[in-house]
This record gives sequence, C-alpha cells and structure tokens, in this order.
Amino acid sequence: MILQRLDISSNKEYTFVENLYIESFPLSERRPVEKMFNLYKENPRFTIAILIEDEQLVGFLTYWDLDTFIYAEHFAISPEFRNGGYGKKVMDLFIEDMSKPIILEVELPTTILSERRIGFYQRIGFKLWENIQYQQPPYIQGGSNIPMKLMSIGDIDLEANITEIRNAIYSNAYGC
Repeated sequence: MILQRLDISSNKEYTFVENLYIESFPLSERRPVEKMFNLYKENPRFTIAILIEDEQLVGFLTYWDLDTFIYAEHFAISPEFRNGGYGKKVMDLFIEDMSKPIILEVELPTTILSERRIGFYQRIGFKLWENIQYQQPPYIQGGSNIPMKLMSIGDIDLEANITEIRNAIYSNAYGC
C-alpha cells in the first residue's frame, strides 16, 4: 500500500477524493469541496494523501502539519474496501510516516458506529482524552459547533497543552 500526495491534475484522483469525501462525511463535518482543494493548492500545511494498493484507489486522508503535532482531519476508505483491514493498514502507515504526535477528532461515543470508531483508533494505539471538552467549529457559515472528543498517539499531553493545541487546530483548520 502506498500513501502519496494527491495529484490535483489527475481527474481520476481528484474525482475519487471528491466523491468519497462527500459520501463519507455529513455536510456539517466537512468544508465545501472547492475550498478543500483550494487549501491543498495554496496552504503548505495542508495535505490530501491518497491510498493506493495494486494501482487501485483505496481511500484518502487529509491532515495538517501544525509544527509540534499533526492534526488528522478526514480519513475515509472506499466502500468496496471497507472491513478488509485497510483502515488499520493505512493508519499504521500514516503513523509510521509521521515523526510527530498525531491528534484527531472523533464523534462522541453515543452510537454503536461512533463507539466502534473510537475502539478502532484505540486498538492501533490512540488515546481517548475523555476529560477534555472540545467543540468542532462549523465548516460552513451559520453552522453550529459539534461536540467531539480528541484522540492522540505519540508523545503529547493534551490536558496540559489543550489551549495551545485547540488554538492551533482552530486557527489553521477552521480559520477561527
């Protein structure tokens, strides 16, 4: 499996990411597609990586390099590859490639699916910071904050540094 930067000039890759992004995330949990691609072209901190195995597009991952940590923003596996161990393979590869701690947001554990997602990340080594109150700012004008939890892997103490971490995520990923 290969994790590589999206080739924005490739219609196949661009369309794959666009469709999977829209299909995988509700409107309240994603920015407008054009804005995401513009960020990728214009902001060196933001990366869209595609996952390829045997020349097939498997999924994508977006993330921000925020100096002292990586903020993993969106991660999706194409439906035909789900439940085949690809999520773990991708995250293992991503963790191995990053030389900094990684932080991500997860939905509150209020549904079976959100509990399974948290369990997935815990099985690969992420820590759930249960005591930290965190809100995902809206991606669209007039949207509402969404209560979330933070998870991390690597040498980082979210409780001790939550103000700086939250500020870095909010100002870079959400522009607030």
